[in-house]
Amino acid sequence: MVDQNVDPPRLLDQLKRGNANLALSGQTIYELAKTFPANPERARTLFQYLKRYVGAGIIAAHDNMEQLFGEVDAMHARASGVVAYYSAAQYALLKAEVNKLAQGDFEDVARQFVSDRKQFSQSTREDQKIHFESNAHMRAQLQSVPETDLPAWLQSELMSDRGTALLAQHLMRIFELTEPDLAINNAHYLLRHPRTRIAKGIVRSDLYSNWRCANTRSVPRDLVDDMYHVLNASYCSIYATAEAKQTKYALLLLSSPTRIAVYDGKTPVEEWLIGLVDRAVPMAA
Repeated sequence: MVDQNVDPPRLLDQLKRGNANLALSGQTIYELAKTFPANPERARTLFQYLKRYVGAGIIAAHDNMEQLFGEVDAMHARASGVVAYYSAAQYALLKAEVNKLAQGDFEDVARQFVSDRKQFSQSTREDQKIHFESNAHMRAQLQSVPETDLPAWLQSELMSDRGTALLAQHLMRIFELTEPDLAINNAHYLLRHPRTRIAKGIVRSDLYSNWRCANTRSVPRDLVDDMYHVLNASYCSIYATAEAKQTKYALLLLSSPTRIAVYDGKTPVEEWLIGLVDRAVPMAA
């Protein structure tokens, strides 16, 4: 949008008239921050532009594991909804960080953030490949699932003991649990609750990534980051993207309340985004 010179306050104001907004994510900040090492001037321009969105009141979505944390909290509190977006205090910290980056201050904290995200993506791909190379039986099981059967297979596995075990692993890590039974009980409940989204998306993501690795013997360099970004829109009504290739797995990972819109590359992006708003919808950036 920066290259089309879209005015942030004007765009957000137009969207808000339709009871909509754009949603900023940590993954978006990571993708922009990756520009600093190779092209610091371009990175500074991008963050100066992003600063205008933050100043105009763009909303910010919690990272995926924080959203999962929120679903667990909501479950135990019997709350009617999940807190998926930043509080005022959290937003103030985000605003301060974006202001620093807009000044070209790519300090040690931001540099470490980018390095950690890159390392996570790389190690995830490598670990997965090693895992399947040493487990021929599991690889054969996954290779027996044709691509046309993926939607039904993912739903079946999601509700199986395998799906529960996958989610339980994430819960044990983020809550630092030492009792597997507690994690399994919580995972079982989350996957069967009709209103949870990110828990189901995380498990679908794990399953799809495993299937993809087993069938291609590799995980594309950008797949981990792309799936992370897709899942971050779990509590948005629309996932809007210019990457047509993401449609293939976004349809598999996101719950039905989130629809997917792919930018055509021809319509002015401001006009296209406003055209997506037909009712009250917070949208993913």
